[in-house]
Amino acid sequence: MVTKETILKQLNYTSNDIVKKFDVIYSQELMEIVEEMAISYQILHDIINREDQSKVSDADFQSALLFWTALNTYLAAIELFRRGYGKEPQMLIRNTLETFSAAYDIHIYPHKLNILQQRPKDFDSKQSIKIAKKIHPIIGQMWGKLSAEYSHVGVLHTLPHKTAPLCVGGLFDSEDQNAVICGMLPPLNLALDILSSVLELTFITEIQNPRFWKQISSDTYQYSIPKINIERGERLMVKMEDVLKQL
Repeated sequence: MVTKETILKQLNYTSNDIVKKFDVIYSQELMEIVEEMAISYQILHDIINREDQSKVSDADFQSALLFWTALNTYLAAIELFRRGYGKEPQMLIRNTLETFSAAYDIHIYPHKLNILQQRPKDFDSKQSIKIAKKIHPIIGQMWGKLSAEYSHVGVLHTLPHKTAPLCVGGLFDSEDQNAVICGMLPPLNLALDILSSVLELTFITEIQNPRFWKQISSDTYQYSIPKINIERGERLMVKMEDVLKQL
């Protein structure tokens, strides 16, 4: 029987227990995620709170605010992920991709800020994906995949799943982490790296030492994955290989 007490227990106790288990097992991965996010938050904080706002256009100021909102959405996805939710974080990652794309779109085409503010129904953030994927084609691919498999109802929404019982709220079994490592950590990390690079490119003139971009001419930059991000990906791949050997 599912009662209101069942739901309250999930909210007040079970969910917190899941977080504790998750943080013990994935402490390193979690630390790497928040370290990456902190860099992006600081870039935006410096722009939004700079004393001389005359050096920041209205479009770029609002773009920075949109990026900040998107980072908060990504943080919410991580919070749900820690609490054992397997599908819901992916929906928020899709929204984060779209919001980042809209922020970049407004930076590139400042007139779109007026459309967003004065005629919001005419501003289609889905179209912003087309602009952002000119930087990284994978943005469009990720957004489309997340839309098809998570935001829109599909087979992943059916319950009970063969490897998980019917439950109220999130579920995390510390004895069976395969789905977590193989199915969720890689896209979460990839999305964060891609989004961080888009934000950096948007405000490249405000950053003294860009991490993701190398300037090859006065107005041209080349994407270059930071060594630390490559090493993080390699560690994750090793972890995934160990898991796959156990299947």
